[in-house]
Order: sequence, then structure tokens, then C-alpha cells
Amino acid sequence: MIRVVVDPGVFVSAFIGPQGSVPDRIVRAWRTGRFELVLSPALLGELSEVLARPRFARATRGGRAVDFVNALGAGSSMAGDPPGSEAITRDPKDDYLVRLARSSAATALVSGDRDLLEAGIRDVAVLTPRAFIDQVDRSQT
Repeated sequence: MIRVVVDPGVFVSAFIGPQGSVPDRIVRAWRTGRFELVLSPALLGELSEVLARPRFARATRGGRAVDFVNALGAGSSMAGDPPGSEAITRDPKDDYLVRLARSSAATALVSGDRDLLEAGIRDVAVLTPRAFIDQVDRSQT
């Protein structure tokens, strides 16, 4: 089974977006065991922080965001936050995702962030959400 790190932005899109969207399909594929999701405290922390922003208040009422984050954490492989300070991408705030993918032996890092997609990372496949879900769907046929 492939191990995958998913950018928190993809989870935000899945949470607030329509059913059947690419990010939603990624979360559904994970829930049905089609890939192993690797998370870390920093990744869950970033996701929680973003979903707590006032602009998402309507979508997160009733504890929905907390439930979503808890479900991700409970059903995933948790890894520690890998140390490191070397610059990997144009945006240093994204570097922890690459370090997490590397340290957890993830097959892929899924992100729509151009800083990650264009970083030229060779040892971990950085895939758009569409490319990733297409790959997952092909592997099921």
C-alpha cells in the first residue's frame, strides 16, 4: 500500500468543498483504505489552525472541524515532526511537508501548492490532487 503525505490545503478544500470534488475523493479513498495517510503534529496543527479561522466559521460550526481533524488523526499513521532547517522550497513554511514525506518513506506528497510542485524534489513524487486521485483510481482497476 502506498504511503502518502497530503498537504493541509487539500484537506481544507475537502472539508469546505462539494462532495465529489477531487479533494473530497482523496479523503474518501483514504477512508476506504486505498492508501495509507501519514500525518504529523505540525500537519494536524496547521490544519486545525486554518479551519479555526473566522472565514470558515459557518462550515466548522457544531464541532465539525474538530471531528474532521480527529478522524484524520485516528485513522492515519502518525509520524514525529522531523527536524531540519535546510531550505527545500521557495516557501520555508512548506519544507516540513517534504521532510515529513522523506522521513516517513512516503511514496508521494500531494499538494496543489506551486512552491512544492515546482521545487524539483527528486526523492519524493510531488503530485497534484488530480494526478494523485487518477493514480489511485487506476490502481483499483
